[in-house]
Amino acid sequence: MRNHGIALVSAITLLVVVTSCSKKFEVFSFVHCTDTQIGFMDHSEGFTHSDSLFNAAIVAVNALAPEVVVITGDLVDNIDDPIQNSIFEKRVAEFDPPVYLLPGNHDYKKQWTEQIRDDYVALRGYDRFSFKKKGCAFIGIDTNCIKEKAEEAEAEQLSWLEGELRKARKANYTFLFLHCPIFKKDIAEADDYENFPIEKREKYISLLKEYGVDAVLAGHTHKDIDIEYQGIRLVAANPVCEALGHGRPGFNVVKVGKEGFEIEFHPTTD
Repeated sequence: MRNHGIALVSAITLLVVVTSCSKKFEVFSFVHCTDTQIGFMDHSEGFTHSDSLFNAAIVAVNALAPEVVVITGDLVDNIDDPIQNSIFEKRVAEFDPPVYLLPGNHDYKKQWTEQIRDDYVALRGYDRFSFKKKGCAFIGIDTNCIKEKAEEAEAEQLSWLEGELRKARKANYTFLFLHCPIFKKDIAEADDYENFPIEKREKYISLLKEYGVDAVLAGHTHKDIDIEYQGIRLVAANPVCEALGHGRPGFNVVKVGKEGFEIEFHPTTD
């Protein structure tokens, strides 16, 4: 069992101290991007503004040479727009490291049906993932069925998630990726556009705690959120596209070491 220590927080850097029982450990980094959302708040012809923001992130990420990139949803603003999809597909292929994607609500036309989910999978290839890298577990799920209360689909995914978490018990760290955060500040906060339905939160937190998940990395809010609850870091990253509120366009770099991991924000604009 991993022992969680004290988190040291600065404005842009989070250090979580964790003692690992693994005898072998290799330092590495990965990138968490979210809300590339080509077309969002973009009135430029051909969505050149969105394209430039995404391109700036790709250039910066490739210069850092991370092991992997995860993009947690809202890949485009309008999934039916061929120009937005074309820009996304062209740009995402320019990343040097392997890239894993998750769907956001905009990728599902802001609703969930089985057909819309199947259409997304036909376009992008999958709606969840699970893989190991450098002794760590990376698991991503689709939050659309949770937000939209598609109970049968959610139950199937939840069973899959528990199975993947069980396989990850011996991982040095386990990172779970979502589009919509479980909650933003308080597990009892009111339901809104930016969190899970209140009746579903404790179920997920209990499961993640049981299997020793170290961090949940989300997007959707277009501004950064960084809290800890019952030993789990809950982070919503700034978007690659236009930010809202106090947010800034950019991405997070997660540096994983034997004694913990740091989450560093890298802005792509002033």
